[in-house]
Amino acid sequence: MEEVIRRAQQGDRAALGHLWRSYQHLLLRYFRGKGMADPEDLASTVWIEVASALPRFAGDEQDFRKWLFTIAARRRIDDIRATKRRGERLEREQRTHRADDADHATRPVEQRDELERAIAVIRTLPTDQAEAVLLRVLGEFSVTEVAEIMGRREGAVRVLVHRGLKRLSTRPGVTDDPSRTMSSS
Repeated sequence: MEEVIRRAQQGDRAALGHLWRSYQHLLLRYFRGKGMADPEDLASTVWIEVASALPRFAGDEQDFRKWLFTIAARRRIDDIRATKRRGERLEREQRTHRADDADHATRPVEQRDELERAIAVIRTLPTDQAEAVLLRVLGEFSVTEVAEIMGRREGAVRVLVHRGLKRLSTRPGVTDDPSRTMSSS
């Protein structure tokens, strides 16, 4: 196994695949045993970190196992913290939503109608794209904040927002810059 680790460190994809096949089931078992909501996603995050840090790894197979599960434990803790932050943010959003409902009644009727039309168009997007666009454009959250809320990586959020806005730009009644229409609230 030490030879496989060495080859993987040198960029051999087949060797990295061998490591994945050897340890993936153990990572999944670990995350499931800890009651994590999305073990496959967490394991993917671990393997991304392993692949990027592997050239700096030093040790034998036993050291590799310890290193792998140290990364897994850290990602598990990160996931728990992110879930807690999402819960806190959800509570904050619910309080804000109640305040917005009161403010909603005082907005000019045409502005409310425009916002409702924009939201209706966004609802036609696939669920993840709609959530990303709503948070990024209407919620005016940064990509980092949207990633935390959605439990996604920033790159994935950027792709979801881009695809969502691109899809919206092809819809009738949406301007060339969908973010301009949708952020007018």
